[in-house]
Amino acid sequence: MNMIGRFEQAVERWTAAAWDSVRKSQDRPMDVVARLHRECDANALIMGQGRTVVPNRFTVELPADSHRQLAGHQDQLGPELAAEVRRYAAERSYTFAGPVTVALTARPDAGHARYQVRSRLVPGRAPALTDDLTKALPVVGAPRAHGSTRG
Repeated sequence: MNMIGRFEQAVERWTAAAWDSVRKSQDRPMDVVARLHRECDANALIMGQGRTVVPNRFTVELPADSHRQLAGHQDQLGPELAAEVRRYAAERSYTFAGPVTVALTARPDAGHARYQVRSRLVPGRAPALTDDLTKALPVVGAPRAHGSTRG
């Protein structure tokens, strides 16, 4: 088995162990992944022939106790869940409007209720132009200085 495969298995084992520690409500890590997949399918926007855009910003709202137990692992769980969303989207030829993120938040009003998944489509930002680069670009429709040799 290659190094990437071993790494993926280790992350899966670690993620399963983290979820098992908070599994009071019988939720399993794959349940959350399946809910993320369903959010993609349910909120897919067909933009044209061969282009379907799906949400790219996900929030998994957990009961407060579960969130406290996972808070120390959020930096690892969020990116791992985002990678699962990207894999699923690639299998279905979905596209995103911006980077995929998954955040884990607390639902103080939930008590011991199950988690909830919310999603949004958030466009990515265009790269900002620096002042030097902006100065070097020609201005479309700007009048030329008299006697200019630029064509």
